[in-house]
Amino acid sequence: MRLVHSLWLSAILILIAGCASYPINPSIDQVNESKGYRFANLALGEKNTDELFVVVSLSGGGTRAMALDYGVLSYLDTLHIDNGRRTLLDEVDIISSSSAASIVNAYYGLYGKDAFLTRFRNDVLSKNMERALKRRVLNPLQWPRLWSGTFSRGDLAAEYFDKEIFDGHTFSDMQAARPMVIVNATDMGIGSQFPFVQGKFDALCSDLSRFSVARAVAASLAFTPGFTPITLKNYDKTLCGYTTPDWVQAALEAGVESNALVYAQARDFVSYEHTERRPYIHLLDSGIADNIGIRIPGLVFAVRDTPWSQADRLLDGTIRRLVVIIVDARPKRDFKGDLKPKPPGAATSVRVAATSPLANYSYETVDLVRKSMKNLAKDTESYDKKRAACTSHAANICAQRSNRNKCRREVTGSCFQAFRVTDADRPPNLDLYMVHVSFESVDDGSRRRRLQTIPTTLQLPKEDVDLLIESAPELVNQAPDFQRLMRDLAARVVH
Repeated sequence: MRLVHSLWLSAILILIAGCASYPINPSIDQVNESKGYRFANLALGEKNTDELFVVVSLSGGGTRAMALDYGVLSYLDTLHIDNGRRTLLDEVDIISSSSAASIVNAYYGLYGKDAFLTRFRNDVLSKNMERALKRRVLNPLQWPRLWSGTFSRGDLAAEYFDKEIFDGHTFSDMQAARPMVIVNATDMGIGSQFPFVQGKFDALCSDLSRFSVARAVAASLAFTPGFTPITLKNYDKTLCGYTTPDWVQAALEAGVESNALVYAQARDFVSYEHTERRPYIHLLDSGIADNIGIRIPGLVFAVRDTPWSQADRLLDGTIRRLVVIIVDARPKRDFKGDLKPKPPGAATSVRVAATSPLANYSYETVDLVRKSMKNLAKDTESYDKKRAACTSHAANICAQRSNRNKCRREVTGSCFQAFRVTDADRPPNLDLYMVHVSFESVDDGSRRRRLQTIPTTLQLPKEDVDLLIESAPELVNQAPDFQRLMRDLAARVVH
């Protein structure tokens, strides 16, 4: 009898393993830029204006990052502008996220501001996700699926997120108005950031609207060895009428020296067209490519002639204030290996190599954004100075001429052409604000270290979560550009 039971059990386990497979991302019949989850397809929103354009990026860092993100977004909703008719959170246009912060981002995108502010703390921050995920992996009933070769720990995590947080929702269930939430992962085949937006899925001939939000989040935080990559199918481009976007062709023709960031994105886009070489795409933690999630939103202003570009709105004055808020929850820990003469082992070396450089790289990314914004301001200043010099030059030359007005127009026009400061060359005239929210800004050394050394696990004690949320307003207010923004908007705090 025991032998019979053993045989039946073995047969059932084999059957389970044979049937186990991750869900395949669905194909799309025809690329259609008027459909799908794209920035251009989102409504402006009742309390959102184009004049003030706000981009928020959320870094990775487990529940620690999620608690800080929640605290910052909640604080933005207490900052009332336009005589109290709306808050700064209402003005957010894009939220981009990395790693565990994608849980925050996806929740906001699915359920909206009010639900996020009132329910997220209980629905997510109070959960012991790390223990729940470990229990699933250690459950013997799950092992046949994990042994199947077509189902892995990443897929198991996606199932957990789907059941416990995202209720089976797909990207078709995202809010139809701004902000657009951009959940990012890393394409491990090319080491490039992979945003879950329909424009990217077009390159796969795949339909994001029917793709599970939970799987996107699982890909965003699929950091090995705890999680395994999430796999996407890359479909034949003849099936959906896909053609290389104009901006990709233009960037490749211009070359890497023209704009290295745009060129790199264009090169990565083209890699998906070679389906025979890349029939499957494997996605890992987004922190590998960009731990603070700001690089993809940067393309919104760096690339023209795309449905999601805002470059023309900068140039024509529609956007008058551009605000970039980077919520940076990166850790700072002492390396215990420095206390011993013995070289660290292989496991420790791999772990440190996979985490420490990401934290340092984040500094460079923040500095890159800051320099880009400063350069934009310098371009405007240089343009105005050259225009003024041309006008003064024309006035001096034409002072004694009988036809002074005609002379001035001709000389000024020639000067504008020579120095490339015509009306068509005008850089955007807008106010720029770079708000970097970081633990480094805390003056008190012991409190700063306390915040920095909170673990980046997917579970935290309530007192740590409370501390992070309560610290958010102070961290935001430490940024000089934030104080300038509040003065310019005549904002007031209303709890």
